[in-house]
Amino acid sequence: MGLRKVRLPALLTFIFLTGAAFPADPPLRFDTALFTKNDVEVKSRLTGIIEQIFVDRGSWVKKGDPLARLQNEDFALEVKKAEVSMEETKAEYQRAKSLFDQKLLSESEYDLKRLSNERAETQHQIAKVEFEKSIIKAPFPGVVAELSAKIGQRVVEDENTPLFRITALEPLLARILITEEQLPQVTSGMKADFVPNVATGKSFVGRVKWISSTIDAASGTAQAIVELDPGQGKGLLKPGTSGKVILRTKPGQGTAATSP
Repeated sequence: MGLRKVRLPALLTFIFLTGAAFPADPPLRFDTALFTKNDVEVKSRLTGIIEQIFVDRGSWVKKGDPLARLQNEDFALEVKKAEVSMEETKAEYQRAKSLFDQKLLSESEYDLKRLSNERAETQHQIAKVEFEKSIIKAPFPGVVAELSAKIGQRVVEDENTPLFRITALEPLLARILITEEQLPQVTSGMKADFVPNVATGKSFVGRVKWISSTIDAASGTAQAIVELDPGQGKGLLKPGTSGKVILRTKPGQGTAATSP
């Protein structure tokens, strides 16, 4: 019995012969603005007078770089005093230990010397910590976005008076709101493009870093965070830059991944 000929629809014949795939769903677009998670006001942890300022607005800083210094001669003297005391008690403790090992000193007298040495070491550490507090330092790498400190200004410990504002320029993040209907098309880790409004000819690559596990009942949307890849937009993009996040989905893309 001969084989029966089956006529394929024209579209299927075209796909079969050319290898063409079904067209992808249109990309998802979200209005947004970039932000960074590290953006803090720096205050003094010590009461004193600002004697020196090491940075200016726009200065780049690394973690631990000094921003300003309070008058700290008295703290330096306290460190030296505690260091001398520590060396004296350490020498006494070492002599006492030698005598105790030779059974020439009682245990109680040995313990007194040991505790005295430990107390002196602690006082030395406390003096060093107080001295370090007199130097105001950058908490992380970034740029000095604001500077309100002035030489001669009196600052008070834990007072709500910001002296500097440090902003990290990486990683740059974008918050988007995904509708309930769009959620199945968005997955954690999927590629994203950020297109700034001021330079629409350029796009910068990132990834979906996080998707909320809940949907806001009022808006019917779930939050998601997109993180730009390291180095993307360096020197061009800043926190606050507005633009669009574009997610290019695939047909039948799986269920959205959510945070635990």
